Amino acid sequence: MMQTMPVFVYLIPAVIFFGMGSASAVIATVIYSMVPVIRLTSLGIRQVNAEVVEAARSFGSTRAQLLFKVQVPQALPTIMTGINQTLMMAMSMVVTCSMIGARGLGNEVLIAVNRIEISRGFIAGGAVVILAILLDRLTQGWFSDKQKAGDE
Repeated sequence: MMQTMPVFVYLIPAVIFFGMGSASAVIATVIYSMVPVIRLTSLGIRQVNAEVVEAARSFGSTRAQLLFKVQVPQALPTIMTGINQTLMMAMSMVVTCSMIGARGLGNEVLIAVNRIEISRGFIAGGAVVILAILLDRLTQGWFSDKQKAGDE
């Protein structure tokens, strides 16, 4: 439901409660981008093999042990997908948040659009895309390192 609303809807309560600026941009970005990690974490934990959970219970695992030592490690690929999607959604808010006073690359894109400076827009937009690609690759690399360490 939250991802079906336009991005600008998230700015309204943030601006009302926190005013214009970086604080409201951070709040709006967090609210907008946290949905995938919550949804995919829940999905990953629910998809853990019931036999594995039953085996952990039969060995006397507490609920916390079951969650942190069995379910979360089994759900890690899905959780990492959620983290990756959260980062990508946060990057999509960069330009939108610049409209309420947040500084950064999004502000450069907004200035370029307002002044019809095509080259400046390409450079700033390209920087946002490159940053998103780098974050995507870093999270994928971090996950593959964690997965290799878990396999050994």
